[in-house]
Amino acid sequence: MQLILWILYGVLILASGIYGSDFVGHSHWDYVIWIPPLDEIQTFQFWLDIVVNVTLYAPFAFLFLQYRNSTHRSALVTAVLLGLLLSCAVELYQVYSHNRRPSPLDIACNLSGTIIGTLLWKAWRRSARQTPQLKAPAIPIP
Repeated sequence: MQLILWILYGVLILASGIYGSDFVGHSHWDYVIWIPPLDEIQTFQFWLDIVVNVTLYAPFAFLFLQYRNSTHRSALVTAVLLGLLLSCAVELYQVYSHNRRPSPLDIACNLSGTIIGTLLWKAWRRSARQTPQLKAPAIPIP
């Protein structure tokens, strides 16, 4: 069940990244905003975009780690790398679109969200282990 949820959430991220775009057969590397201009940084939309990008990827990592159900470092690194791969794929797709603006800042925010999701999952697992479990009574009660 966790695998299905994780895959569906990944599809949701892909759909949100390519929705409304018009894919063309040539790249637009000149549309890439390598460093955001100061007037853009001062807008509410800029900061909202950062919050949305970070928030969008945290559940991606969390759901993946729920599926893997492992605290091994390899599972945590895999979650972060999959988030990075998905983010790069969406931004690369946007390079080939007329009406989307790819940005390395989006990749950094998405990666940050993936790392935050990983840390949240680790904290959740730690708290779940420390929660005392109720024991069954020694004598069954009818």
